[in-house]
Parts: sequence; C-alpha cells; structure tokens
Amino acid sequence: MKRLIISVTVCLFCASVGWGQSGASGRVTVTAARIGANLLLTAEIPAAAVAATASAANTRLQTLSVALRDVSRAFVLPEAAGCEVNEADVIRHFGNADTGAGISAGWELICANPNEVQAVGITLFSLLDIESVDALTFPGGQRVIFANNPVLAL
Repeated sequence: MKRLIISVTVCLFCASVGWGQSGASGRVTVTAARIGANLLLTAEIPAAAVAATASAANTRLQTLSVALRDVSRAFVLPEAAGCEVNEADVIRHFGNADTGAGISAGWELICANPNEVQAVGITLFSLLDIESVDALTFPGGQRVIFANNPVLAL
C-alpha cells in the first residue's frame, strides 16, 4: 500500500508541475487522489498567478507559502470523513532559466471514513485573485474548477 501511495503521489506531482516546464502559463493546478484511507492533495501556484510583477509576486508567494502550511487554507474536506494530516510540505520555488517561480504544496491525509470524501472544496480562491484552477484527479481525469462552484468531485 505504501508503494502505491508513493507512486500516485509522484505521478500527481509530476503531472501538476507542467507550468514550470512550459513557460509558467500562470494557471494554478490542484490534484487529488483517494487511495484506501489516504487522501493525497497538491497545489501548484506559479508566480504569474499571484502578481503582475516579479517583486510583488515574491512578496505574495512568501505570504502564501506560510498560509498553505494549513491544508484548510487550500481545501475543505467533509467533517464526517475524519481526515487528519499525516504529512505536509510547502516548497517555494525561486525560479531559474528552466523553471518559473512559484509554490508546490502537498498534503497526505489519513481519513477515518474515506468513503465520505466524495468531493473536496477548493478554498484557494479566497487566497488568490483567480477565476478558475486546473484540476487533476486520480483516476478521474482533468477538469477546470471555477470560483463560483469551488468543488472538485472525486
């Protein structure tokens, strides 16, 4: 089971960092996978999504990297699922010639009642002035989540 969780985490992380390799499109990407009692969530936030200038983006990314240490600032889960954070990581990318600046955040949660997690609320909209995010679910596929309906079905 641990090998499966690690494999899916790596797969989700690799799929979601495309913005850094494709010229920083400015699109925020979230990913979600439910495997047994484990729920894996990631958020990729490029600098272009948070501010128009590099200096403003730098300040905003620093603030966001602190805020995202708390998973509830990015996602809302059903209370009935009884999910607790097992692992969390927020990485601040400063950018270079190959990748853009941004944030990669990931959380592994263990849920007492994993079948109660049929959807995940996206609260990133309260932190970012964006209208939509790209979403990838495993094994569900890709979709766009809009601020007026911030729910990612699993």
